[in-house]
Amino acid sequence: MKIEAIKFYSIQPVRKPNLYFKNATDSFVASSFDESILRKRNILKTDLTTFFADISSKIFENKKEQQDFFNLLNNQYISLSSSCYADLNDPASAVAVELEPDNSTAKNLSLLDDKIRRGKGVGINFSKFENPTDEIKKINQFFKYKEDKVLRPPAGIALLDINHPKIMDFIQLKDNEDFSNWCFDLSVVVDDDFMNRVKNKDKSALAIYNQLLKSMLKKGEPGIIFSTNKNYICDSCACKELKANEELLLGHVNLAKFYNNGKFDYEKLKFSTKFLSKAMEKISSDYSIGVVGYQDLLTKMNLKYGSDGALKLLENIIKTIKQNAKSIAIAPSGTTSRLLKTTPSIEPKEETSYLDELKTMAIIQKQIDGQISKTINLKSVATLDDIDYIVQNAYSMGLKGITVFPLATKNI
Repeated sequence: MKIEAIKFYSIQPVRKPNLYFKNATDSFVASSFDESILRKRNILKTDLTTFFADISSKIFENKKEQQDFFNLLNNQYISLSSSCYADLNDPASAVAVELEPDNSTAKNLSLLDDKIRRGKGVGINFSKFENPTDEIKKINQFFKYKEDKVLRPPAGIALLDINHPKIMDFIQLKDNEDFSNWCFDLSVVVDDDFMNRVKNKDKSALAIYNQLLKSMLKKGEPGIIFSTNKNYICDSCACKELKANEELLLGHVNLAKFYNNGKFDYEKLKFSTKFLSKAMEKISSDYSIGVVGYQDLLTKMNLKYGSDGALKLLENIIKTIKQNAKSIAIAPSGTTSRLLKTTPSIEPKEETSYLDELKTMAIIQKQIDGQISKTINLKSVATLDDIDYIVQNAYSMGLKGITVFPLATKNI
């Protein structure tokens, strides 16, 4: 559906956020929509009521649907992504890109130039390249050059099959690098055969695996995608597998808003999810529904993160969303959570055991096809044994991806 352009939409360059995990905890106390984020990015140039009313009228023709959608936005039950707020005609935040190793670097860069100029995060699998790290460095250098010249700072995820001959170079690519010099996150695509070889103590597999653990402990990268598809591609947040050139648009339901009068309102969640899905379908067929405010919801209900009660609640919530949405994608939702002044995605507000985080992810993973874009943040001093425990349990629990970020380490 082609939507008439909303004239006051535009994005100005913004700096890349702090790579150390700093979520919306500074604004949890407030309950109103944080319009300052949209104003700082020059997206919002009118009052918020007019902004939401204009968006609703652009998406829906029916007056009642316009009003219903406006009410859901204005009362913070749902939110579109910031990229959608910025431009309804080009709303996707990420795209999967397939580059050809036979192309010159210049041609590959030209293919990427349009994507990043339009503010898209990119996912690229480099498994077809003979020297993937060389190409990644060249593309990263290009992205850094473009950083202050495009709508949003370029960002991407570079993926490589665990069985690639140059996998060790890829794993260690950032070991001695400054994160500020990088626009790419790294993830390895790991299949069942490799994990079985590790279990059976195959020497070559163990050498790769141990180096992977060391790099994860040292820099929090690479992340791991568990897949049998060595040419796997995903969005830049690694929350959904995409086909080449497929884009991803995200919308979110704010779980904290559905607890009222001592109970969780599943009927309201059902209605909100259906309506959000209907709106996004009108904008683009490549969309998924995510969540924010899970920890805020648990706080309201006096439930501990990772407890049996919290997990059962989450299971029922995801089932309800799944029944009323075409696709679910659990993205980090950093900007959306700050807009709504709530906790991001399914992140805990305080440090929890990583087993509780793994169990929380596993509850969702049983019901969705994509992986879950959630970083397990090890705020206490972490060791290689911690990383090994997380990776092995993530795999045995059936998770399709895992990322860790240790804030303090020892014995590297």
